[in-house]
Amino acid sequence: MNALGQDLRYAIRMLRKSPGFTAIAIVTLALGIGASTAIFSVVNGVLLRSMPYGDPNRLVVIWNDYGNQGQSLPAVSCPDFQDYRDRSRLTEFAAATGGPGGTILFDEQDGGRPVQFDMAAVTTNFFSLFEVQPELGRAFTQEEGALNGPNVVMMSHRLWQSRFHSDPNMIGKTIQINGRPTTLVGVLPAQFQLLLPAEALSLKDSDLWIPQRIPYMQLPRNLTFLTVFGRLKAGVNFAQAQSEMDGIAEQLRREVEVHKESGMRIRVVPLQYDVVKHVRATLWTLLGAVGFVLLIACGNVANLLLTRATAREREIAVRSALGASRFRIIRQIFTESILLAALGGLGGLLLAWWGVGFLILLHPAGLPRLGEIRIDNRVLAFSAAACLLTALLFGLAPALRGARANLSDTLKEGGRGLGDSAGQSVRRFLVVSEFALSFVLLVGAGLLIRSFVALQHVNPGFDSHNVVTFRLSTPGNRYPDSDARARFAIELDQKLAALPGVQSVGLISHLPLTGSGPQMPYAYNAETSQKWESLSADYRPVTPRYLSTIGAHLAAGRFFEDSDDSKHPLVTIVDESLARRAWPGESAIGKKLEIELLAQQNNPRVFAVVVGVVDNLRIHDLTRAVREQIYVPFAQEPFGTMGVAMHTTGDPAGVFAQVEQQVRALDPAIAVRDLKLMDAYVDDARAPMRFNLILIGIFGGAALLLASIGLYGVMAYSVTQRSHELGIRMALGAAPRDVLRLVLTQGTHLIVIGAAAGLVAALGMTSVISSLLFGVSATDPLTFLGVLFVLGVVALAACYIPAWRASRVDPMIALRYE
Repeated sequence: MNALGQDLRYAIRMLRKSPGFTAIAIVTLALGIGASTAIFSVVNGVLLRSMPYGDPNRLVVIWNDYGNQGQSLPAVSCPDFQDYRDRSRLTEFAAATGGPGGTILFDEQDGGRPVQFDMAAVTTNFFSLFEVQPELGRAFTQEEGALNGPNVVMMSHRLWQSRFHSDPNMIGKTIQINGRPTTLVGVLPAQFQLLLPAEALSLKDSDLWIPQRIPYMQLPRNLTFLTVFGRLKAGVNFAQAQSEMDGIAEQLRREVEVHKESGMRIRVVPLQYDVVKHVRATLWTLLGAVGFVLLIACGNVANLLLTRATAREREIAVRSALGASRFRIIRQIFTESILLAALGGLGGLLLAWWGVGFLILLHPAGLPRLGEIRIDNRVLAFSAAACLLTALLFGLAPALRGARANLSDTLKEGGRGLGDSAGQSVRRFLVVSEFALSFVLLVGAGLLIRSFVALQHVNPGFDSHNVVTFRLSTPGNRYPDSDARARFAIELDQKLAALPGVQSVGLISHLPLTGSGPQMPYAYNAETSQKWESLSADYRPVTPRYLSTIGAHLAAGRFFEDSDDSKHPLVTIVDESLARRAWPGESAIGKKLEIELLAQQNNPRVFAVVVGVVDNLRIHDLTRAVREQIYVPFAQEPFGTMGVAMHTTGDPAGVFAQVEQQVRALDPAIAVRDLKLMDAYVDDARAPMRFNLILIGIFGGAALLLASIGLYGVMAYSVTQRSHELGIRMALGAAPRDVLRLVLTQGTHLIVIGAAAGLVAALGMTSVISSLLFGVSATDPLTFLGVLFVLGVVALAACYIPAWRASRVDPMIALRYE
């Protein structure tokens, strides 16, 4: 310990003697370690940390899969859920569904204004399945899930805290939700959050939770809207659970008419995997990219230490001559490396803390568990491991060089040591490696730039410019039937259309890019009718002017009209992809499509005449058309939830202030929610790629900068070492331009080798990044050529200054120095 203390004190003195070297090395390491720690904190929070439930590794989500011709979603019908629950012996099940939202009227806090919150209906065993205990009160009882059970509600901790001021006496009190007196029976813990796969339908993490009361076996098998969760029983693995559900699916295909031809399968998917599956590849790719930056930083510090080791050769030789063993020399050099890495790690932690805040500020849409990203013990352990690893990486070459010092040659006056050639080779290897890694990162950044530009030019099938949107729900007790909801929609449409600056108004059950909506089975001939539910489409009821309001292009036929109501024949509008599938080479106008309308309670399967065909609307994902679309008149299929779109002329801000006033004039108990421009939804849809682009761009730029600094250092050192040779050349008649060309050629060789190695590595990694791209190939030649050009220009600029200095060497001074 005494010897280690001596080594540490000596290391501190040596670093203090070279403040410039120390500062550059610490900043370089801090950048690499800080960036790596920040990205690892995201990977840790999103992918590695256990979900906030009891024994989360046994939780699953149930998917119903109808093959290539039908839906594959975590959406289950009520009768199917009942059968799963009754027949399974290896898994316990619970179900949940989103509702139209819960509106609470706050008399004091908001001046009587209604405020709407997300509301979910869950089976009474839902919270026990997740092993979540209420912070206050209790969970639902089995009796409260009966069809005519009492009106009770559980509340999120955030709603209880923000709106009810954390009042513990709220349990047992009655509040008005959607105009119904409802008893608050429990408050959920602050850490509870319902994590869901992106494909979940209307269900979301909610503030209000009510018991699910559904006559399960009385609803149709092809009405799929439940999100079903399961918990594997003790000792059961996923393979066993999947095997059991395969058997249940086979039983249902034999016993149930609608499943006989559908080819229905049941998939048991681990919840943790399902929630993060869309971001897993992205995050591991980003962690790999920032790892490259850390390696480049290590290469730069190793170059600095090698240069410094050359200057310290006489010191090390003297210490060896006085009896210091090779092990002691190596230990001293590694002590300095570890001290540098520790100081860089401390700076890196500060940068990581700032970087995590920056990443959260970016708030990439679609990144789950954002609130769990933080610097915790696991992240600190990663940072410590990164410090130790970097110390080994950049300290190894200087330590070996110091241990191989030739005492005789080094102690001779003027001796430069015999390790110069080997040292130069190591430095060149490090620079080549840095440029190869930089090339890979820059190719990734270039491909993402091309992808983002392509995404910016995607035509989503609608025009979001100057379109104001908001959402609302009509309470079931005030609007109990289809006619009442249809009348409210008509009156709201008229009031909003009369506002100054509003050009047109349209209503839809679910606005574009706001999540999945209901799926509708459909059939277009006798065969598909017999195989009911083998085909399904995204269906959305809309008012007559909705599609024209958002700028949808009418490919054939007409839009809906005011006369398309419940008193007239059923009509529908389909998108081009459905029209091509159903009637290839024919006009879809006038054809009959068999669909299923909830408003037709006695006989939901009906035939509707196709009156229009619209271009494909990318209402789920800008990068692809997810599935076919069917639109029906709102008056023939009125929904309790409504999204409103208003196309405005001029500044839409003037419309914002009047929207809530018009809604309250119609019904003061209805709350306006998510009042914003449709451009905001489109921007959110681009956010994941923008997030990837910003980070890879930052890493690529940092890598290029570090690699250029490394190349500059190597070239500058080489010029210093060759000053005698260059002086002789110039004394024998070499012109400055000849010396300039000589040094630039040496640097160009390093650049070419690094670029070639980077090209091979980048081509080998195309499969890794291809899933992050859109509209561009992972081997896009334009991107590769562009990166080669940028890399070459920057690298030559890094070489030019040392080369220019070499061309200005005074031969007499160089020769006299020797």
